[in-house]
Amino acid sequence: MWDILETRLFKFLSTSDTEIDFEPQIKEAYREFVERLIFYLDSETDNMKRIRTLNLIHIEIETVKSLEVSYGAKKDVLKIVYSDKVLSFLQKELELIHKELEFPRYFIKIETSWQSPLYLTDETYLIEIIEMVSGLFLSKRVVTHNGAESPLTEIGRAFLMFNLKMKQNVYRQ
Repeated sequence: MWDILETRLFKFLSTSDTEIDFEPQIKEAYREFVERLIFYLDSETDNMKRIRTLNLIHIEIETVKSLEVSYGAKKDVLKIVYSDKVLSFLQKELELIHKELEFPRYFIKIETSWQSPLYLTDETYLIEIIEMVSGLFLSKRVVTHNGAESPLTEIGRAFLMFNLKMKQNVYRQ
């Protein structure tokens, strides 16, 4: 958790001496920090650890920023700007994690190469499948996650679990 603060950006923001050509260095350090943080957030699966790490970074950067605002020289405005950028980024990442916790189904990563182990026999005709899909649709017993009546196309997509090759429009099969 603490190693994310051992970056060049944090060192630039917390040091009092600035070099003449400081801007390109802090820009590059900011990019490295963001890439490293995104890598951490993508690889860490425990949301509590992710949130705690973001909170810790937020507190440390907020402290550095407030010290810079209180005691910094006019030429160190760049540090305040980059502190604000980091704080904004952290806030957006926290919001993203909260959205992921609130709506997990939108964040499920489905492998595109996945294939169902189920197949229908050669004697199965596509018209029979369409009749089953239509029957389920007309029964009005299949609903979406929020209780609304499921569209015919969504019910038809469920039958892809049998590795069927269906056209996009189930109505025209």
